[in-house]
Amino acid sequence: MNINEASKLLTTLLSQTDKKTDKKVYNCFIRTLSSLENKDLTEKQSQLIQAKISSLSLNETTENKKKYYKQKLSEFKSFLKEEFSFTSAKHYTETWMIYGMIVGTGLGMSIGTAINTGFGTSMGMSIGTGVGMAIGTLYGARKDAEAKKQGTVI
Repeated sequence: MNINEASKLLTTLLSQTDKKTDKKVYNCFIRTLSSLENKDLTEKQSQLIQAKISSLSLNETTENKKKYYKQKLSEFKSFLKEEFSFTSAKHYTETWMIYGMIVGTGLGMSIGTAINTGFGTSMGMSIGTGVGMAIGTLYGARKDAEAKKQGTVI
C-alpha cells in the first residue's frame, strides 16, 4: 500500500463516520500522509515509508476503528521519528513545557519550603510551575523553529 492508497482509504473512513473523535484520528493520519507526499523524499525513504504503511494493515476490519487507527497512527509517527527524525508541529514545545513544569514545581517547592513551611510551599510551587512552564515553552518553541528550518516537521 502506498501513501495515496492509504490516504484514499482514510478519506473513505472519514466520510463514513459521524463521531468527532474518529474524525480527529483520521484527519491527523491524512495530514501526516499528505505532508509526507509534499516532502522531497529519496527513493529509499519512499520505499521504507511504503513498506511501513503496508505493514500497518490499514484495510483490516476491526470493531473499534478509532482505537485501532489511533494505535497505527502512533506506531507510524514513532517510525517516522526513529527513521527520519520527523516530528509533528509543536512537538518540542509541548514536550519541553511539561519538563519545565516538572522542574519548576520541584524548584519552587524547595525554595518555598526554605522561606516558609506552610504558605511559602504553596506559593513557591505555584510560581515555580508557572515560570518553569514559560521557560520550557520558550525553549521548545526554539527547538521547533530549528526543526522547521531543517525540514523535519511533518
